[in-house]
Amino acid sequence: MVFRARRGTLTALSAALALAAAVFLFGGCSGSGKAVVGGGAVEKPQSPEGAAAEEGDPPAPAPVGVPAFDPGCETVIKTGNTGRREVALTIDDGWNRDDRILDLLQSYGIRCTVFVVGGRGVAEANPGWVARMDRMGFEVCTHTYDHYKLTDHPYDYVVEDIRKGQEVIAAVTGKTYPYMRPSGGSYNDTVIRACRDCSCYLVLWSNSLGDTDAGTTAERGASAVLSNLKNGDIILCHFGGHHTYETLKRVIPEALARGFRFVTLTELLAP
Repeated sequence: MVFRARRGTLTALSAALALAAAVFLFGGCSGSGKAVVGGGAVEKPQSPEGAAAEEGDPPAPAPVGVPAFDPGCETVIKTGNTGRREVALTIDDGWNRDDRILDLLQSYGIRCTVFVVGGRGVAEANPGWVARMDRMGFEVCTHTYDHYKLTDHPYDYVVEDIRKGQEVIAAVTGKTYPYMRPSGGSYNDTVIRACRDCSCYLVLWSNSLGDTDAGTTAERGASAVLSNLKNGDIILCHFGGHHTYETLKRVIPEALARGFRFVTLTELLAP
């Protein structure tokens, strides 16, 4: 059987198909916790069933590009959008790192934002480690180059410490995220001014594993996080912290069971 359509009908049909193609090609998502691949949104598993991928497997793409610093916004960030059931896991330092943490996050398909020390035997000395986190879709940001208390130093030193830390990471990832976390969370007006002049936000936290305390336990750390867990939390922990891996093994499945989703800082800050 042969169907014949009028010219006007074919023109309308062609226009509809072109519109659908445009939506597919340019459609994406921002701040939704979904990875965008070829214009389509693909949910990453955040459950134990999402088996860990091998290092050679294709990377989990980040859902959004590198954001730009907005000088019109507050420079100091302490929490994210509280309107969604999302939290951001942030991991600092890099000394005595426990790579089981990366394996654990990879098994859940969780992307996070990390603040690594540029020098002193950390990022600069371990480019493969930095590259792996970038492949996993992490936002790899600076924890300064030297990791000294910035409030003890003048403006010029702070600017150089931030920029040098950013350059070490960018040399590996090709990306400079507009986020910086100062050592110990210490800052003053000089540090804020330096951050703004380096086009980056100063990121603190609203929840913590408390893994810098040598006397902590995995049970105590998990309780500290979960008893106060709320929408928009920025959770602090460390690559070489005390019982960090064991604590995250408890925190992650419980948080997911409560309906929370782990996202990057950029996703958490999205309107």
